[in-house]
Amino acid sequence: MKRKLLISALVVPFLAFSQSNKDAAKINKTTTYSKVAVESESSIASTDKPADSTVKTPAVQPNSDKKRGVISYDFVKIGSTYYDLQTNASIGRRMMLLPDGTISAVWTTSNDAAYSNRGTGYNHYDGTNWLSVANPTVRIENLRLGWPSIGLNNGKEWVMAHDAAIGGFVKSSNQSIGSTSWTVGSSILSQNQRRPIWGRVVNSGNYFHCVASYSDSSQAGDPRAPRINGVLAPMTYSRSKDGGQTWDKEHILLPGYDTSKVNDGGGDNYAIDIRDSIVAIVTGGLAENVLMWKSTDNGDNFTMYIVDTFPFAPYKSNKLIPRTNCSDGSLDVLIDKKGNAHVFWGVTSVLEDDTATAGYNFFPATSQLGYWNEYRKTSEVIAGGLQFDRDGTDSLEFSPGCWNALDANGQVPAALKNTNVFSVARLGNTSLLHAPSASLDDNGNIFVSFSMPLEQDFDDNNVNRRDIYMVHSIDTGKTWSAPQDVTQWQGSEEEFACLSKQSNGFVHMIFQRDDNAGTNLQNNSTADNNHPTGVNDIMYAAIPVSKILNNEIGLLQSVSVNDLNAAKEVFVVSQNYPNPFNSNTEVMIWLNANSNITVEITDINGKVVSTQSFGEMNAGNHILNLDSNGLSAGIYFYTVSTGAYSVTRKMSIN
Repeated sequence: MKRKLLISALVVPFLAFSQSNKDAAKINKTTTYSKVAVESESSIASTDKPADSTVKTPAVQPNSDKKRGVISYDFVKIGSTYYDLQTNASIGRRMMLLPDGTISAVWTTSNDAAYSNRGTGYNHYDGTNWLSVANPTVRIENLRLGWPSIGLNNGKEWVMAHDAAIGGFVKSSNQSIGSTSWTVGSSILSQNQRRPIWGRVVNSGNYFHCVASYSDSSQAGDPRAPRINGVLAPMTYSRSKDGGQTWDKEHILLPGYDTSKVNDGGGDNYAIDIRDSIVAIVTGGLAENVLMWKSTDNGDNFTMYIVDTFPFAPYKSNKLIPRTNCSDGSLDVLIDKKGNAHVFWGVTSVLEDDTATAGYNFFPATSQLGYWNEYRKTSEVIAGGLQFDRDGTDSLEFSPGCWNALDANGQVPAALKNTNVFSVARLGNTSLLHAPSASLDDNGNIFVSFSMPLEQDFDDNNVNRRDIYMVHSIDTGKTWSAPQDVTQWQGSEEEFACLSKQSNGFVHMIFQRDDNAGTNLQNNSTADNNHPTGVNDIMYAAIPVSKILNNEIGLLQSVSVNDLNAAKEVFVVSQNYPNPFNSNTEVMIWLNANSNITVEITDINGKVVSTQSFGEMNAGNHILNLDSNGLSAGIYFYTVSTGAYSVTRKMSIN
């Protein structure tokens, strides 16, 4: 029988708690930590994954199930991949809601178990169908690339991904939105004897902005990561003003980024967002401050902010450190319509009470989401602790496999096997709650997804699988909702969620799912093959904003995903096309079940000016034709309703 370890969230000495999450402050400690060595060279391997350290902890036992909420939206498989590591920490920009209401998504893919055909997986929703489901593992490039970012420029979609073998990046463009014909460019932002990779790229028109770090390898003939201004493998910034053809700034350090604040960079320990000419970049990791740089002139000048203070930064060997909170390196940043930044990060803590040896301890068995915005400039915790207690025991009960890593020999620690835990599932050096991804809708509502293990959902190796959760704020970050489990897929793991930065009545999300906790690339033991190479699904969901804001998705668990879609609800209502229009326009809908459909049109004052009944329609896709008979030019709202559920969009008549 497995023994039980009770993990509770830590008291946060340097973070204030949000007023909506005061319960998280009542719990106080965890006893599990991992030793991090401070090395003279980078610990980031050239295999696109950071090196891990070991933890010794006992195992846990699941408790009885309880019911969860009802998911009233579909999950759509849009791709597959054998390559199952989408990030080491922060997720990046993999999802895009386009101005016409269509959707594009990218991910790192491979159609072979040896990963020789690794590249960018791509799919596009044109308002009716996803285009590439029939062949979802095909890469868009003819090179072995990874870690893609996606954007739009001059009516064409672009993807920029790294070349881990030689360093640098490759920018590809298609012929038009949704086109599967891609032109693959030549290598850009490469450097002699260095390997810049793990890029995060955004653009506003022809201005492209990239942050990246450096791979490091000790193999003969391979380049080591550089030290720049004393910082090992630093985060660098690059800019192009001509659509990525040339770069007037290449791999520079942002002002204030030096050894007075950081020791070294890290693969994926940063994020970037853009709105018009405003650029925001954040970074932070173990034993470091969370830092943000903001530019209001498209990268000509940056101002640095200390978002969350680690009072012992930068860490120096043999420095005594009481247990102190910091970022786990997984972050996101969002710029709102007023041009102010919102920063999110997974919270962990570090400790050094043995100064006779180099290095420090960090606590991966933590579960908190940190937050800061430019309005208040105060860091706080907005989710965590007992909010994830599903079985009502006033403690979090997870297998230690959730936060352990392989040992120095690449094997599952023997101490875990002795407690019948046969795998590990930690993502790099992140905590239990990690990889936030943020989105904003037209009403200023903020939505943040993140990954978190699920009590009572164990894989065959006795490790908890993960679900995707979401919190939201309707008042520009003053208060935050309780977390809602937006996947609830019992019997499988959902990880690496990415939201489109813009929401439009739906929060658009992609994620990766498979049956086992963790990844083959970071967590598979060669001796046991406990997480073998296999096909992972890339899934998409359009989550109704109304359901999120009404807290209707639910926090509990147990039923199969096949039982979740019973409600007679509209899954997708596309933006009407054409828009504006002067005669007729069409709206595409998806029904989960047979439903009676009506469309009500109101003017900007809320007066109903037209109602049309379409009768009962079968489950599936339908096109609704709306006309402008009797309506003058102006702005109107149309509401598609099943009676129990409705979705509203804005349209223009000219």
